[in-house]
Amino acid sequence: MKNILLFLFFAFTIKTFALKPDLKYARKPNDLNINFKEQIISTPDNFKLKTWVCSPQKEADNNTVLILAYGDAGNMSYWLNQVAELVKKGFTVVTFDYRGFGKSDSFRINNEYLYYNEFVTDLVSVIRWTKNNYKENQIGIWALSMGTIMSTLALQEENVDFLVAEGFVRNPMKIKQTIKKLKNKEIILPTNHDKYKSLLSQLSIRTLLFSGKQDIVTTSEDSKFVQGLNEMNKLIEFDGNHLGGFKALSFASFGDRYIQEILEFSK
Repeated sequence: MKNILLFLFFAFTIKTFALKPDLKYARKPNDLNINFKEQIISTPDNFKLKTWVCSPQKEADNNTVLILAYGDAGNMSYWLNQVAELVKKGFTVVTFDYRGFGKSDSFRINNEYLYYNEFVTDLVSVIRWTKNNYKENQIGIWALSMGTIMSTLALQEENVDFLVAEGFVRNPMKIKQTIKKLKNKEIILPTNHDKYKSLLSQLSIRTLLFSGKQDIVTTSEDSKFVQGLNEMNKLIEFDGNHLGGFKALSFASFGDRYIQEILEFSK
């Protein structure tokens, strides 16, 4: 089962930058012996979001919560191998599905879109729920690919303590142009996408960035731009492609260096 899940995960990372929601879960947290609770979070526009709150053992708890804002494909179950390792290291991880993904409320999705503005509403709702329920904890967002767009926009409305980001999108229009060049495919950008660059330039949150040296879509240069927005930001480059950081930074165990960087940064 683990090999199947990893295959699905890496297959989806290869076919990124087009919305490909999966309504079925490959597994649930209890399949990996993760202590979790299912939670339904409501959005202001009355969508119900399926959420798993994955918790560490009490003695291992580092009092830090990570909200997973994943990319444009699959659903939250695709990231459970990574979540399991983070939980072992003491993190509480709040995973959720955007509307139209997994078992969250259905939402009509045109697969040619890069993202929907409604996904920002979803992330803001999860941030608010987490802040209300974990008032004594540090709270960070772990944003991946499309999730970096959602996070940049959501952080205009709700603040958290820090951001961990991999595959940072600096400019949605650049993504559109790159995909056209690489795949001869036209992707659609939602309304107000042209404001993203300006909002990103104002992003002041402390950010830990992971970037693959072979990533030709969300490049290291894009992450270096974000690194320069705050003197406390840190960039880790790895030898790999888009969203390959967890695997590339595995030495003694799966993702051990990746997690250690988050641990040190979040202190």
